[in-house]
Amino acid sequence: MKKILILTIVLVTLVTGCFALVACNNTKADYKVGVIQLAPHVALDQANEAFCNKLTELLKADGKTVEFLQGNAMGDDSQNGSIVDGFIGKQVNLVYSIATASSQTAVTKCKDYEIPVIFNAVTDPVDAKLVTSMTAPTGGNVTGVSDINPIADQVSLMQELLGGGTDITIGVLYVTKETNSVVQMESVQAACQEKGIAFVSEGISEVDNIGFGLQSLKNKGADIVYLPTDNVLAESATTVHAQNVSLGVKLPIVCGEGGMTEVCGVATLSVSYTYLGELAAQMAYDILTGKKAAGDISVGSQTEDYDYVVNKAVADEIGFTIPQSILDKA
Repeated sequence: MKKILILTIVLVTLVTGCFALVACNNTKADYKVGVIQLAPHVALDQANEAFCNKLTELLKADGKTVEFLQGNAMGDDSQNGSIVDGFIGKQVNLVYSIATASSQTAVTKCKDYEIPVIFNAVTDPVDAKLVTSMTAPTGGNVTGVSDINPIADQVSLMQELLGGGTDITIGVLYVTKETNSVVQMESVQAACQEKGIAFVSEGISEVDNIGFGLQSLKNKGADIVYLPTDNVLAESATTVHAQNVSLGVKLPIVCGEGGMTEVCGVATLSVSYTYLGELAAQMAYDILTGKKAAGDISVGSQTEDYDYVVNKAVADEIGFTIPQSILDKA
């Protein structure tokens, strides 16, 4: 059942891993799993925690234990290689990779060692060349979970936020170096074309360009801004909101997922990264216990029960009124 969360801006101090590997749980465990996460932010943290909790629970029911080796690249792609090399050196039974860049490194490095890889938080794993197909066989010793968000529904939400008509312009701020970001930008464009809605976009290469990107979208006539589930923008959600306010842009923002909305968005219809993490854990359980091979498991995703997330504090700060029709969904 869809639900709505009324959120306020919260400052969250994330306790994250560093470049070194951090081992958790029993060192004499039955299984050893390497977990590589590209960056510390709410969505990826949820995908990590849910995976570890669920896999521990599933194996415990069989009387088995698991040790997790945690590695966080802290947003630095160059750290992915050393983290995965550490996993290989410690002879892990499986690697769980969170986000596209980390997953690409894990798949490449683990191939020669026949270590199965399960990815998560990857929008288009075929485009990212992680798998050859979304359905089994996926190719190689790899499978995972796509975090593709309900973009068509989110475009409809943006329509509703602006009164329900088509005489609006939707703008997308995306990061040019992130495959996930580009794919989502193109999906929003296609959804807008199908609905007869004007579309503009602005690609940026780094965090320092966020303010320029927002101003450019406003100058192009955007009435509302969409932010993809993009790791650079997710890490910089506080900056997005600060620039939106301080530069006087003050456009309503719809984020691709709920964690970003807590900081800089007015609303979204979001996938659950906790659910996606648990879905990946079930795959890992099947692989570790010999029930299935990674390449024989189709890529998973969330296809229903999305959450409405609304942030009235951000809306008030930019002078935007969330329509009662959306609030009534609570």
